[in-house]
Amino acid sequence: MRHFILWIAIFFGSIVMTWAQSEANIWYFGKNAGLDFSTEKPTQLTDSRLNTIEGCATISDKKGNLLFYTDGITVWNKNHQLMQNGDSLKGDPSSTQSGVIIPKPENNQIYYVFTIDKEAGPNGLRYSVVNISKNNGLGAVIEKNILLKAPVTEKVTAVKHRNGKDMWVIAHVWNSDEFLVYRITKNGVDLKPITSKVGSIHTDSKGYLKASPSGLNLALTIESANIAEVFEFDNLNGKVSYPMTLKLPEQSMVYGTEFSPDGSLLYIGAGRTGNIYQFNLLAGSEDGVKRSQKIIGENAVNDINFEGWLGAFQLAPDGKIYISRYDLPYLGVINHPNKIDKECDYNPEGFALQHGAMSKLGIPTFSQSFFKHRELDDKEVEYFDGTHKIGRPLVLRSVLFDSNKYDLRPSSRKELDLLAKILRDDIHLTIAVLGHTDNRGEQEHNLELSDNRAKAVMKYLELQGIRTDRMTFRGYGSGKPVATNETITGRQLNRRVEFILQN
Repeated sequence: MRHFILWIAIFFGSIVMTWAQSEANIWYFGKNAGLDFSTEKPTQLTDSRLNTIEGCATISDKKGNLLFYTDGITVWNKNHQLMQNGDSLKGDPSSTQSGVIIPKPENNQIYYVFTIDKEAGPNGLRYSVVNISKNNGLGAVIEKNILLKAPVTEKVTAVKHRNGKDMWVIAHVWNSDEFLVYRITKNGVDLKPITSKVGSIHTDSKGYLKASPSGLNLALTIESANIAEVFEFDNLNGKVSYPMTLKLPEQSMVYGTEFSPDGSLLYIGAGRTGNIYQFNLLAGSEDGVKRSQKIIGENAVNDINFEGWLGAFQLAPDGKIYISRYDLPYLGVINHPNKIDKECDYNPEGFALQHGAMSKLGIPTFSQSFFKHRELDDKEVEYFDGTHKIGRPLVLRSVLFDSNKYDLRPSSRKELDLLAKILRDDIHLTIAVLGHTDNRGEQEHNLELSDNRAKAVMKYLELQGIRTDRMTFRGYGSGKPVATNETITGRQLNRRVEFILQN
């Protein structure tokens, strides 16, 4: 059976990062609530026309200026007026994720508004087209309610194609295990989806669907089943694969979920109990991920009137995760979501809403690619120097590979002989061998290639007398680069093997 792998963009050492885009700087949600992330700390906006229990979507331009927002039925322009022809969309503000707004690739005037009906209703998944240059720059809906699929669940997310230009919009068929993945190019929406039948059959439509900012994983919640599911997503071909089910206690009513900015951690909200769960996706095996479960936050919940129930989780431009809490004048905030356990620093009253604004269950749904880091520097790694170090990933400097190959070069033997001696001298040591590739080719192929690179090192160590029960291996594919993949030298550095010694 294939060992469990998540394609996670997390790196060793220090790294300088910035947030890539500002299209997600303005949020409108709940009862007349709004936030502006253009300032050093988010500031509250008081001009919202929204009054929605759940789903909503907002979009700004690349400078962070508001363009328009919607509850799935009505579209308001930047002046908070009904956009021309912006009524009667067929989403629903009682849908978990009533819509998402996607800029047309290579076009700064056209936007697609994808909408989702509530409770697997007949309106299903549709899209409308906004031309923001119409009506003196206030925009107009020029096409409306084009049906893609019905019935579907109340879930939709979006993320960039690996080419960095096209977009993927992802939804799920109701009463089915089928994902629908639509590609958006400069030519428009491809009406024929890529489908994947994987995971559980969704007979409950409620709960969120999220992509990781890197676009390499998906997570969703199914409210009444008290479960979350995590998948690999191939952002080159649109395929969804390898489900993992995370079970929460009965009566949790799981609803919101979100990845940490670096993709290493997953957060899940138990709407009814108020508990926030964290899972470490780097914990190794599937069993290890499940055992990594931590409750990092507890929230007071009134089960009679639902006050305080946990709703949406949404990564923000400031790198924090904001959490809606039903009928309360504040949002919960995870201040350091890349950190494990209580170090992530959850504050149940992290942002106070004033002037009568209230949090409900929803926060705007965005393309998750808006929250992807842009790397400014190559990552720092530690190379093996022949000495004994415990628990630290060390790169084998001379164990390098040709593109698409996993054969050891003769120049690798001297370094591997030093490593074998360390293992022979201390029979209590165990070793985990970790293989990596550059980003050329499809993810599934890269995973197999990285497995084979790690196994090539293990095979050599076995020939030097190291027992196989002291060794494990894992391939990460292209998910952990240490250098740019845009140069020959960088790709060569990414085609590497690391190891970790443990007592």
